[in-house]
Amino acid sequence: MLQSFDQIFKIAKQKGAKRFAVAGPEGAEVLKAVDDAYKRNLMVPTLFGNQEAIQSLAGELQISLQKMEIVHCQTPDEAAQRAVRLIADGKADALMKGMISSPLLLRQVLRQEFDLRTDRLLSHIAILDIPAYHKLVGMTDGGMVPHPSMEQKAQILENGLDFLSKLGLESPKVAILAANEKVSENLPETVDAAQLVQMAVQGRFGKAIIEGPVSLDIAFSKEAAQIKHIESQVAGDVDLLLMPDVSCGNIFAKGLVYMANALISGIIVGAKMPIVLISRAEKTETLVRSIALACAVS
Repeated sequence: MLQSFDQIFKIAKQKGAKRFAVAGPEGAEVLKAVDDAYKRNLMVPTLFGNQEAIQSLAGELQISLQKMEIVHCQTPDEAAQRAVRLIADGKADALMKGMISSPLLLRQVLRQEFDLRTDRLLSHIAILDIPAYHKLVGMTDGGMVPHPSMEQKAQILENGLDFLSKLGLESPKVAILAANEKVSENLPETVDAAQLVQMAVQGRFGKAIIEGPVSLDIAFSKEAAQIKHIESQVAGDVDLLLMPDVSCGNIFAKGLVYMANALISGIIVGAKMPIVLISRAEKTETLVRSIALACAVS
């Protein structure tokens, strides 16, 4: 796994600037992130939103829009539709959500006429740089599927593995998280974990090393595994965490960011292009890291 976000930025820059359709950029952090990413030669943005509002905000922030195309849209719905259409027409490589609602944008992504769906569901993957951990770690799903079924978890895992392969990791170590390592009907996520491991044994997930159910301490500590007398190839060296549900993923990631100074980036995968879609409360730096991540796997 990569050691820092600097390496992700390096991969993104090696691939060259990607064409982004940005839906609803009328927000200070969004516009600053677009400007930063543009100056870093990560993106060539097309901005879909209220032209007057975008230009006014750019003036306040002292951002030059001379080399950025603005497509005036009367409503957020129009901005979402026209941004997604640009992707569908092959004129953009990635999609970015600005100050519009996620459901509004994703409805457009899923429209049959745009043909942007694959045979998998959409899921969110985050990459975290945790000060106490020796490398970047992936976490999925903390932003899309509320209560995934067994098959949905398998697809979320496949999305995550495809994503990591684009970053150069062909045999990632995966922990399917639960409260403990014992399979119990009282904890349905442990039953799912055991079934996913069986799928891995049957070859569904390729070369990935997959263990589950795994508690969080085992995933991050080889010493904890030794104390509990658990043999594990994943313990203390995990690359990807598969969460039981979206609440666990969301709380886990935000807890690390706000309580442990972790750095985060995240994108939606499972469509024909990466989608930068994170909370509107995120800061510029997080948005730029997510743009770089989308570029790296585009």
